[in-house]
Amino acid sequence: MRIKNLIHSFLLSVLILLFYINGYSQWILQASNTSAHFLNIRFLNKNTGWVSGTNGTIVKTTNGGLNWVVQITNLASKEIRGLTIVDSNIVYAAGLFDTFLKTTNGGTNWQILRNGPVPTLHSYWSTYFINPNTGWICGTLQTIYKTTNGGLTLDSINVPAGFMYDIYFRNELEGLACGETAAMFRTTDGGFSWYTINVPVANQSADFDKFSFINNNTGFVIGVQNSKLYKTTNFGITWDSVARIYGMDESYALCFLDENTGFSCGSYNMLYKTTNGGYNWRQENTSQFGSTYLHGIHFYNHDTGWVVGAVGRILYTETGGSPVLSVVSNISNATGFSLGQNYPNPFNPTTKIRFDVANGFPIGAFGNDKVVLKVYDIMGREVQTLVNESLKPGTYEVSFDGSSLNSGVYFYKLITKGFTETKKMLLIK
Repeated sequence: MRIKNLIHSFLLSVLILLFYINGYSQWILQASNTSAHFLNIRFLNKNTGWVSGTNGTIVKTTNGGLNWVVQITNLASKEIRGLTIVDSNIVYAAGLFDTFLKTTNGGTNWQILRNGPVPTLHSYWSTYFINPNTGWICGTLQTIYKTTNGGLTLDSINVPAGFMYDIYFRNELEGLACGETAAMFRTTDGGFSWYTINVPVANQSADFDKFSFINNNTGFVIGVQNSKLYKTTNFGITWDSVARIYGMDESYALCFLDENTGFSCGSYNMLYKTTNGGYNWRQENTSQFGSTYLHGIHFYNHDTGWVVGAVGRILYTETGGSPVLSVVSNISNATGFSLGQNYPNPFNPTTKIRFDVANGFPIGAFGNDKVVLKVYDIMGREVQTLVNESLKPGTYEVSFDGSSLNSGVYFYKLITKGFTETKKMLLIK
C-alpha cells in the first residue's frame, strides 16, 4: 500500500509539473510562411496585424497570428522598415531605396507611391500618420518628409542629423525624431521646423533607434550599440538616463506597456523584460529559437504580444513573456503559510525560494486566492514578479535568476490573504 501511494504521488507530481510547463510556456513560434527577415510589426487590435521585412515582404493576420498570409507588393528587392496602421483598411509602409507604399483595402492591394532605383541614397526608416492623410517619414540625407494628402506628395524638411531612425507625433503639431549619434529633435509646428534636444548620453556614438510612448507625455528611447534606456515625462523636452540592459549587445526594438513593464530585443535572439521601469532587466527564455536577431516588438496588452526577427521568425506569448509557474513544483502538502530563506544565500547568479500555501485556502474568494511572490531592490523598487497565481495547498519552490542585476541586497516578499512575509537575500558577483 505504501509503495502504491508513493507511485501515485510521484505520477501526480509529474502531471502537475507538466501542466505548469505546458500551460505557462513563455513564447511559441508562429508560422509566417516566409523566410524573409522581419523588421517591424504593428497590430490594429488583438487579431489584426501586419509584419514587414526584406524582399518587399508584408504578411498579415486576422486571427492573432494563428495564420499569416503573405501579401503581394511586387518589390522583391526592397526592405520594408516603416509601418503605420491608420485603420483596418489604410496602412502605410516605407523602406530602403526610396520605397513608399499604401493600401486602402487592408493589404489586398498595395499602391506604390515611390519606388526608387537600387541603390539610391534616399531611404526611409520610419513612418507615423496622425490620420489617413497627414503623416511623416524619416530616413537618410538629413531629411524628414511630410504629407497632407495621403502620400501623393511629400514635402521635405532638413534636420542636422544624417540618419533618422524613428519618428513619433502626439498631435498634428508636436513630434519627435531620433537617429544616429544620439540625435534627438522636436517640432511644435507640425514638422516644418525642428530643434535639437540634448540627451545626457555618455557615448555619443550610440544611435537612437526606437521610441516607445505610453501616453502623451511619458516615453522611452534606447541606444542601439549600448542598450542604454532614457525616459521623458514631458514629451521629449528633457530626457533622464535610466539604466543599461546588461547582457544585450545591440538593441533593435523597444516596447513599454506602462511606466514599469517593457520589453527590448536585439542581436543573438536576445529578448529582455523589465518590471520596474527599466532599472533592472531579465532575459526571456528564447534560446530554443536559435541565435539570430530579433527586430520588432508589439504588445496588445500585458499578456498578449509578438516579437519578430530574421528568417520569418514570429514569436508569440499570451502570458506576458515571463514564466510564472513553469519553474514551480508542488512538493508536498502544508498546514500553514510560510516563506523560507532562499538557498544558497549569498548566491550568484541563481537561488531557490521555497514557500508553503496553507490548507483551507479560500480558492476563488474575490481574487484572494492569488499567491504573489515578488523581488525588490534595496530602494524598494520591484525587480521581478516570480509568482502571481492561484495555487493549491502545498509546498512550492521557485528559482530566481539575478544574472542581469548588480551585486547587493535584495528582498523577496510573499503576499496572500491574511499573510505577508519578507526576507533578505544577497547577490554577490
